[in-house]
This record gives sequence, C-alpha cells and structure tokens, in this order.
Amino acid sequence: MTHGPASLLRLRPLMAVPLALSLISTSMLGACSSPTASLPTLASAPAGNYRVGAGDKLHIVVQDLQSANGDYIVEDSGAISLPYIKQVTVAGLTYREIEQGIAASLLRQGIMTGDPVVNVGPVELRPFYVVGEVNKPGQFEYRQGMTVLAAISAAGGYTYRAKTGKVAVTRVVDGKDVTASADEFAVIMPGDRIRVYERWF
Repeated sequence: MTHGPASLLRLRPLMAVPLALSLISTSMLGACSSPTASLPTLASAPAGNYRVGAGDKLHIVVQDLQSANGDYIVEDSGAISLPYIKQVTVAGLTYREIEQGIAASLLRQGIMTGDPVVNVGPVELRPFYVVGEVNKPGQFEYRQGMTVLAAISAAGGYTYRAKTGKVAVTRVVDGKDVTASADEFAVIMPGDRIRVYERWF
C-alpha cells in the first residue's frame, strides 16, 4: 500500500502524539517530586547529656532549703523562677550545669553558705508534634530515644494517602527553626515538629 502526500500529512500529527505525551509525563514528574527531596538530611541527635529547653518541666531539690524544692516549667525565655534567687536561665544547659548554676547563685547572693547541694532532674520533657498525613495529628509526650517511626505510631500511623519512608522534621537549633528530611529510623528530639506529606498518585 502506498501513501500519497495527503496521507503523509495525516500521519505526521499522529506520530508526534507519543513524543508529546512523553514530554508532558516528564515535566509532570519533575513538578511532582517529593517535598522532602530538596531538604538537607536531618543531623543526628546531639550526643552526650540532654540539654534543657523551653517547655521542659524540671524537679529541683535544694538540701536545707525546702521552700525551693518543687517542679518548675522552663519559660519561653529559657528561665525558671526560683524562690530567693528569682530567675535562673537554664535553656541549653545540662542538668549538672543547672545544679552548678543554682548553687553558685545561692552562694553569690548569700542565701546559703558552704557547699549547697542541688539536684535537678526531668519530670516531663517538652512534647513533639506530628502533622500532615497521619490518622491522629497533634502533640505527643516525648520519650527518650524515640524515632520518627515511633512518633508516627503515636499519631495513629500513616493515612492511606501518606508518602511513607521520608518526612520533614523542623527542629530549633541555636534559637532558629531548621527543617530537614528524615527517614523512619532517625531519632527525634523534644520539641521536634514532624510533617508527613501526601504521596503523588
């Protein structure tokens, strides 16, 4: 069978269709790339002793100064308010450093003499948050050593629309919000905000 010039003209637009569809598919895939793809990878949880942050609740005991004993919530300013010595900045410090700071303030202000014995420990660490494609988004109690997967489980697990495996985690670092990509095995910190995105169908 032969094709005249008119037949060739009719075939050319049809031959161009697969190429056009291919170009459209490629551009759509680029536009639909994962929201976490452009994010840096979440840094490992800081090693060493835990450092206190705003929202943590601490239990403080000062030997021979019973009125100072009790539970204290770290304010947004990063301080706690203690009897006699008033405000003490604790955010960013370890429990041992807080003990030393309180003891030094008691001595400096003449409230106690000798070597004050101060004990500081956690009552409740600030919560973490999970939003996006989980069944029960919200605020949750933090437990030491929690992973992203444990956090998602606390939030009722993924929805059927969720993009699994990778999430975005926003963490306060040196007073600034830093958002990074994390897999399910990454260890989270108190105060972290975890976002689960919707997958592309």
